[in-house]
Amino acid sequence: MSINIHKYSREPTGPTGATGDTGPAGATGPAVLLGGIQAQLVGSSGGTIVNGENVIFDTVINNQSAAISYNTGTGEFTVTALGNYYVSWWVATDGTAGPATVNFAINLNGGGSVTGSSPLVTGQVVGSALITVSTVSSTITLVNNTTDTVGFATTLIQANIVITEVS
Repeated sequence: MSINIHKYSREPTGPTGATGDTGPAGATGPAVLLGGIQAQLVGSSGGTIVNGENVIFDTVINNQSAAISYNTGTGEFTVTALGNYYVSWWVATDGTAGPATVNFAINLNGGGSVTGSSPLVTGQVVGSALITVSTVSSTITLVNNTTDTVGFATTLIQANIVITEVS
């Protein structure tokens, strides 16, 4: 068996040279801002909502948008800037006297609904939609579309909605 041993020597390091010219600045990246609004319904534990009525969120959790406002009297979100918006929502339900399916829908300007359904009348109905706002001062609402009165669950929060601006 042979072992090779190498001896390395290290020369002293010389002085650092002059710094070179700075290169040109790169292009500015896109400005990405996440804006939107979040609202919840916290005051209807055990209450009900009639078919065709808007969910009236009673608490705005956060509003990071100059383009979206909320009317606590009507349940309408008013959008004043054209563009695309992502809406996600849920409603905690506690039964209905009629159908075996609970439906809630996002409506844009009173029509064009996107429905979320659940065959469980006690639980949570969830939905989401990508909406294009093409008219200034458009309204977005969440509506009971079940064809009957629906009970809200006896939970701390009965409903939640988030509307996010998409660039």
